[in-house]
Amino acid sequence: MANMFKGGVIVAVENGEQAKIAEKLGARGVEVVAPVPKAPALEVNTTVTADPAVVREVLGAVVLPVVGRIRYGHMIEAQVMKACGVNAIDEHEGTTNASDEVVPKADDTLPYFAGVADLKEALCAISAGASLIRTQFKEKEENPKVEVTVGILNKIYGEIAALKTKTEAELKAIAKDGRCGVALVEQIKRLQRLPVPLFADGGIVLPTDVAMVMDLKADGAIVSQVVFQ
Repeated sequence: MANMFKGGVIVAVENGEQAKIAEKLGARGVEVVAPVPKAPALEVNTTVTADPAVVREVLGAVVLPVVGRIRYGHMIEAQVMKACGVNAIDEHEGTTNASDEVVPKADDTLPYFAGVADLKEALCAISAGASLIRTQFKEKEENPKVEVTVGILNKIYGEIAALKTKTEAELKAIAKDGRCGVALVEQIKRLQRLPVPLFADGGIVLPTDVAMVMDLKADGAIVSQVVFQ
């Protein structure tokens, strides 16, 4: 199931009408997001997860795979998204986290997105059960910039390329730092890419943005809901 989005674009949408537009324009999937609140009093805990009613609206509006976004570590939101019937879950850092630990995925059949900024974080995410990886900003920017996304892609692939010259002891040290088995590091060294799809996310709005990140070996792109403004 993790490959259902590979090679295409996922568009962030806020309602069923936007989802229909994304489907008509050839999106591979849609991710349901909540509108960013304007009132300062609403900034806490309201900026990531969409209303379940909106998620169901989107599911009923399109035949595309639908991704439900939850706050990092929020097991209840994950259960809600699964009850809605989404095809995948994006455990998103956003502006607020519910826990320091990821949602347990060992017994979960749905694919999960995880955000990473480097190879170490990708190793941690994959070993924790993520089957889809996307780029992630360290700083919580209201308007992420595509050049940061490009920088993260280049960093990840640069770190992967560097594995070719690492000794067995160095590979074991990398695995320990990434909280994973050395077999995963060796697999990435051999493939010269992650064993799961890597999506570019952040500041991607224009078709030229998508083309650029795909040229940088991203397996797909997540287009911001800003495209509808």
